[in-house]
Amino acid sequence: MKPLLPSLLTLSQNFQVKSPILVKSPKFWYNLGFPNPLIGNQVRHILIIFSIFLFSLTVISCAKKDDSSSSSSSISSSSGANATSSCPGCIVLYIDKESLSKYKTDNYLLLDPFEGHRQNGLKTADFEFYHESSSFPDFIDLTENAPTLGDTFTIEMWIYNDQMGEEHQRIIGPNPRISLHGKIANDNGSEIRYGLNKKGIRIRHIIQKVDWYHIAVTFDRSDDFIFYLNGEEVSRYKWGKKTNEAAPWDNATRYIGGKVDNHFNGGTFLGKIDDVRMWNVVRSQEEIQETIRSRNQPKTGNEPGYENLVAYYPMDLNDDNATWELVDLSPRGNNVKLGRYGAMSRADRTTGKFNIDNDSTRSMVSGRNSFIINEEIRPRYFSDDCPDGPDGSLTCPYPTIRSAMDDLHKRIKNAQYNDQYFGYHLYIREGRYTEVLNKWHFNRDNQLPLSFETSSGEQVARSKVGPIVFEGYPNEKVIIDGTVALNSNWQQASHQLDNGTSISIYKTVVDFDNISREIRTPIRSIYQLFVNDRYMIPAMPMNFKNPTDNTTGNPQNPEPNTIWSLSKKTEEEKTIEEVEGDNSSFYDNATKAPWGFDKEIGFLVPNEVTYVPGSLEFLDAPEEWAFDSDNKTLYLYASDNFTPNSTNVRIRVRDRFLNIRESSNIKFKNIDFSAGSINLRGSKYFTLEDCKFSFSSDMGLLGNSVAYSHFLKVRNCIFEYINDGHSWAQGRSSHTIFENVLFRYNDWFGGTAWSPNSKGVAAQWRYITIENSYTAGLLPGAGSLVEYARIENLYEGCDCSGIQRNADHSKNSTTRFSWIINAPGLNGMRFDSKCGARFGDVHNVVSLGNRRGFRLKGDNHDVYHTTAYDNTRQDISLNIDKYCGPDKGDGGDGKSVPGNWNSNIHNVIAEGSFQCFSEDCWAAGTDPMSNKTSVFNPWFDFPHLDSVGIWFGRLLAVNRGNNGKPSLPWATPIFELEKPWIQMRAKSESFLLEKFGANPWSRPNQDYDFRPKKGSYLIDSGVIIPGINDGNDTGVVAAENGKDFNHPPLYSGQKRKYVGNAPDIGAYEYGDSVYWIPGFRYPHPSVPIPTNGSVDVPIDYSLVWNYPYKKDYSNTEATVTVSGPGVDNRTVVYQYPNNVHFQTFEPGGTYNWSVTVDGISGGNWSFKVDDKIYPLNDRSVDITNNSSLRPSQVKNLEVSNNKMSFLRFDIPSSITSSHKIKLNLVIEEVSSLNGGIAIHKYDQTGWGENADNKNIGIIDHSLGETLATLTSLDNGTTVWDNGTAVTVDNGTILSIDLTDKITSYGGEYSVALRVLETTDKVIFSSKEKIMTALYFQRGDAFAPQKSVWPSISFQ
Repeated sequence: MKPLLPSLLTLSQNFQVKSPILVKSPKFWYNLGFPNPLIGNQVRHILIIFSIFLFSLTVISCAKKDDSSSSSSSISSSSGANATSSCPGCIVLYIDKESLSKYKTDNYLLLDPFEGHRQNGLKTADFEFYHESSSFPDFIDLTENAPTLGDTFTIEMWIYNDQMGEEHQRIIGPNPRISLHGKIANDNGSEIRYGLNKKGIRIRHIIQKVDWYHIAVTFDRSDDFIFYLNGEEVSRYKWGKKTNEAAPWDNATRYIGGKVDNHFNGGTFLGKIDDVRMWNVVRSQEEIQETIRSRNQPKTGNEPGYENLVAYYPMDLNDDNATWELVDLSPRGNNVKLGRYGAMSRADRTTGKFNIDNDSTRSMVSGRNSFIINEEIRPRYFSDDCPDGPDGSLTCPYPTIRSAMDDLHKRIKNAQYNDQYFGYHLYIREGRYTEVLNKWHFNRDNQLPLSFETSSGEQVARSKVGPIVFEGYPNEKVIIDGTVALNSNWQQASHQLDNGTSISIYKTVVDFDNISREIRTPIRSIYQLFVNDRYMIPAMPMNFKNPTDNTTGNPQNPEPNTIWSLSKKTEEEKTIEEVEGDNSSFYDNATKAPWGFDKEIGFLVPNEVTYVPGSLEFLDAPEEWAFDSDNKTLYLYASDNFTPNSTNVRIRVRDRFLNIRESSNIKFKNIDFSAGSINLRGSKYFTLEDCKFSFSSDMGLLGNSVAYSHFLKVRNCIFEYINDGHSWAQGRSSHTIFENVLFRYNDWFGGTAWSPNSKGVAAQWRYITIENSYTAGLLPGAGSLVEYARIENLYEGCDCSGIQRNADHSKNSTTRFSWIINAPGLNGMRFDSKCGARFGDVHNVVSLGNRRGFRLKGDNHDVYHTTAYDNTRQDISLNIDKYCGPDKGDGGDGKSVPGNWNSNIHNVIAEGSFQCFSEDCWAAGTDPMSNKTSVFNPWFDFPHLDSVGIWFGRLLAVNRGNNGKPSLPWATPIFELEKPWIQMRAKSESFLLEKFGANPWSRPNQDYDFRPKKGSYLIDSGVIIPGINDGNDTGVVAAENGKDFNHPPLYSGQKRKYVGNAPDIGAYEYGDSVYWIPGFRYPHPSVPIPTNGSVDVPIDYSLVWNYPYKKDYSNTEATVTVSGPGVDNRTVVYQYPNNVHFQTFEPGGTYNWSVTVDGISGGNWSFKVDDKIYPLNDRSVDITNNSSLRPSQVKNLEVSNNKMSFLRFDIPSSITSSHKIKLNLVIEEVSSLNGGIAIHKYDQTGWGENADNKNIGIIDHSLGETLATLTSLDNGTTVWDNGTAVTVDNGTILSIDLTDKITSYGGEYSVALRVLETTDKVIFSSKEKIMTALYFQRGDAFAPQKSVWPSISFQ
């Protein structure tokens, strides 16, 4: 190397001599990749180093990459942890809050398009958290005390431009002035202008990359007007050569930032400004360069020449939170307030309105938010080891997420300038990051074309910029947090209640000055309080348990003393109008959402309820807090386990903490977002993955919001404890994917309906759960796909739905494989609006326990394989009204054109209310127009409905009224399904005891097995629908534009082929090896069927589970292990999506089972098997009639003259000769028994109540061998043929030993009952026997009475 060094030195000397212009030119340095022109001899030194570096690359064959730009797929840390980057080819960087202590800071002023901080809640409809195009840009007003510069002056500062080019971006002014200009979209403001009066001097192409630049102007009226960039002179103008230049000026240099013309015209300077100094002398170039060199030195105000300073703003703040001022270190001491709008006081509890500090402020903002601090003071980080600041390397990690964003913003823009595009993967180390993350034009691709590809008939778009991934480091918990630690000393105090009693509480005075300094924002209010991370309740007039505790109740039986019970009317309080009305509400006014709005001024105010949460007067229950703004005192009524101290309390002081605007291809992964909301606008290809959102909103705060943001993905995320605001509200955004998202315990007040929604086009909602909330259900958006959604236990009462599609949002939509259960105040699923839309696909959807099941307006819909029962008003409605025709013509009144005539409906279950004006529902010759609004059409013909696969329970009612219409009780699907959800089972124990005298169920847990049970009429009673149930992915149903269906299947074979001779009716197919389970998929196998701890599980049953969430299920296997009597650790492996394990169990046995997928177990589950079986079918038959019987659910079995009763059983294969087998019959009524009863074997197999040649009404009724005879003797006693006496009375259980008769197992066994005398008549209970009770205005309540059902028991 020694011989080389002189030649390199000579090279640099020659280069410097031969290219003086290039070296001076800023453009030269940009082309070399340097962000700033260099000062003096730095040029020569850099060239020497650069030449040596180039030579080293030629002699070293393999060099270690700098750890700040590693593109390796493996990451590592000083702790030795390793992980694999999910962003192949990305540059890996690091964020670590623990590195904060290694950095020094220097403050700068940030001027951006965001409103920086809101001191109280505000939710006006037109509120924007972004003001790039508004009339209120960020700027600093130096007030009337601003300096007026004279015949000689110098202005110098650091600037950092973050904005795509706009003209007239004022940096300082108005006179003299410096401004930045750019005229093309990817120009970051390349032209600087400086001037006085009307004279402006242009310097073109001076700034072309994003970075810090030092700018300075010096002026001498009798000499030159000079502009310096990074200490180098780049422009000199001879002043005074024109007449107007000699004129005096008296304008003050009043504004830093803003717009050129009185803040309003032209563009806005968006970026950073630091170290603004104004001098009344002309400083030399050397003095300016010395300022640059000393940038990282402490700012004291005692720098050389201090006496000549007329303004000096190092962008430091004073320590007074009340004034929040920028400090002027010049002798003039012109400190200025940060923020122009002033502060807002707490709510005036007398008027219920907020008070604005002064009238002039109100006038200035014209009703807009008047307590915003727009401009921010932020820290720039540096250290001796990292003099240029953090770069994301292991040596110099970013200490904050925001500092990482800033640096990436610079890297990306500067790379794009050179047509280079990289991806970045930032790993965030463990900890709470209490930050506000506002970025605009971050990774922007608005000016770049999108590429579209067709894959499986879908249009796929890709971003043209590299991805930016912010990911929590593997196995470390990362929280973006809107709270700060309240390091305060708490004291116990006595608090007197209105009733005169005293309670012991805790109180502390909040040091807002210290908190404000910590987060660099003036804070005067508290929004939420947490003790040991547990949410505390703002004191309110009503008291309730902590709403973050999992509830044990449901909307039919709310848990007492919870927020879920306070707003719920009792059954006695409901009127029939409330129960059945279109706009029914289950809630009283006193407990609706406690907030309203003053529309005149746009401020959040208490509504007619008139109270302010967190008021001391309401502090009277454990875990409530109150705050007195007058004395800054915080009060807490602590619970035993959550006592406050100086280290365990956090308070929320922010509203929104993440705002991303006009940015693209950004992902946040494995991060918790706590106590703050997010807002996205104009941000494409944004992804949230493996994230959790908690407490995003609370009373008076903003929820999560998205607009104009296309191709978003929200994947594998949880949204919980989000009160009084949307967990997710999205508008005007297309092609969003929501996959595996759980919404739970959101909104705690009725009357608000804060539903998750996507008011855009072509969204996909998959594996979604919305549960245990006061929200409405889902608004999925126009042309959207909803599949595998589980919406359950919604307490809201409003004119809304579990799945709501308004107007054209129904058009070209698909809803499939979903449950909507137990939302008694809502519609289950609705196609709504005055003019209903067309072409909605609905199939394999269950809607139970809601106000309505399906309310589908419009026409040309496809409705297949739906199950609806236990709904208050309607199970299925394809109504005729509110349709305006294909072109919405005919005056748009929604009445002129009959709706739904062209809709298709097949293979559906409706219990008691079925309104259908589809041609499918009407037999030839009937007139559907004769009664257009009836919820039950008496002209419905059972044979016709049966022929098109419609099971309507009301038509199968045994009883008829005087008008010939069916009357209660009608047939219910719960007797046709295996182990389904039942509304009555959701009622309270006290309710069931009151209504029925006993609880029909041995345990309260619901079951969710909606498959037809063996022997059900539903099996093989449907019709084949191509593309739905024939195993093909396409069909022949004509939707709009010639498509078969609106959305292709998720995977090949998703729409299963029927099992047996024909498809089943309802949402599920008997005997299928796949049982689809909707909803959020956990990281482990879940949702066991039967539920863990179940009892009375059928002997011949099948086990079902849900797979854990995976992005790709290719080659996914599940290992099922079952152990118990007769099953010795049986292990079977299943390939996804198969999830049904068929198994026959031993009677009365207890079994344990588990499922493991990818080495992860769902835990150990157990259940207990029933020791008896019930008939597949049972029916009384008049053997002289010889006519086919309908599948009515007759509640008893009559045995009399010409009437015999038949019972068909399926003997499990697990039965052995060691079992004692008994037939059990319960006598319901004995009318006469003079002769007796004979029990015969019945040798016919496969009989039932279907309309075929096996119908029990027409099949051969010849009896087989006599199994037992019960004879009535003359002495009044009744004995079996073996001599055993029996008391025959109502309720008597007759047990017949069939141990020696049933010797073949694993097949059918039927018996028949007949009387011995023609005068005999005995009635037994059937397998459809129910318990009934008057259920207020709604008629009868039903529950299965299994204790009296016929059975065969095994012991």
